[in-house]
Amino acid sequence: MTDKRRLLLDTDLGIDDALMLLHIAAEPSAEIVAIGSTHGNCSSEQAAVNTLKVLEAIGLGGIPVAAGAESPLSPPGHAAHVHGYDGLADVGLPEPKGRVSGEHAVDQLIRLSLEQPGELDLLAVGSMTNLGLAIRRDPGVLDRFRSVTVLAGLSRRPHDDFNYQDANVFHSPDAADTLFGSGSPMTVVPIDLTYRATLSDDHLRRIKESGTPQGRLAWQILPFYCDFYRSVLGRWTASMHDPLTAGILLDPTLIKTAAGRPVYVEPVKNRHWAVGLSGEERKGLPARAPVTIVTDADIARYLDRFVDALTLPLGSLS
Repeated sequence: MTDKRRLLLDTDLGIDDALMLLHIAAEPSAEIVAIGSTHGNCSSEQAAVNTLKVLEAIGLGGIPVAAGAESPLSPPGHAAHVHGYDGLADVGLPEPKGRVSGEHAVDQLIRLSLEQPGELDLLAVGSMTNLGLAIRRDPGVLDRFRSVTVLAGLSRRPHDDFNYQDANVFHSPDAADTLFGSGSPMTVVPIDLTYRATLSDDHLRRIKESGTPQGRLAWQILPFYCDFYRSVLGRWTASMHDPLTAGILLDPTLIKTAAGRPVYVEPVKNRHWAVGLSGEERKGLPARAPVTIVTDADIARYLDRFVDALTLPLGSLS
């Protein structure tokens, strides 16, 4: 990975978001310029605090963190059963010394796009409220990023036995529809791909035995996540949704196949999902620009890199 990426993150920082952040921090090709919080795994306010906690734990406390919009739903959708009430497994991580910047995450997103057009890569792995608000204020905002990568949706309508949730959409469906109807180019990493990115027993052992700061932090919060996923996956592991999304942005050679389809937000199984539709499936729907949907990736290669990032000393990845 030699192509330098300067990243603006939009995240509802829970467990897999934290793991993603730990991975990005270890990548020599990545620089985190700023982070905005959104709601989903926890409140946006809590996600901002969580972001500061994780950054300070690995010596990156100087990165600006802006708190973003809270849930538009009543009651708000949170995921304490997956990520803990505080979003980080309720393990009592130390309170951060730093503070959120005071700038709203939407203002930060628009400002950075104007100040550094074509230079930043936007990585959005939480509810889409901030992005939707930014687009409504400034319809061309996403076009000023070098690239836009989002974790959301399904590549196709799900089979009846598909039991995953498109949380980043159903926590803010109107904003997601604004995003996918914006016409801006973007890469969508869908849930029906990322759920397959499950850690092996050897991966888990390596993280558990790691003595690096990022490995120790990962092992503090990861067991809670694996406890939840045992009931979903049938074994003690977890899906690395957010980390894989970041990995695909940082290393596009991970992509095996992709499809260009427009994405529509629609009700599925009593929840709103975002689904990439093709051909006759779009009959009667308004025309919408296609986005790039990653349909397959080299997950095994990614997970090996991810575990290396957590278990090798920071600065040693090449």
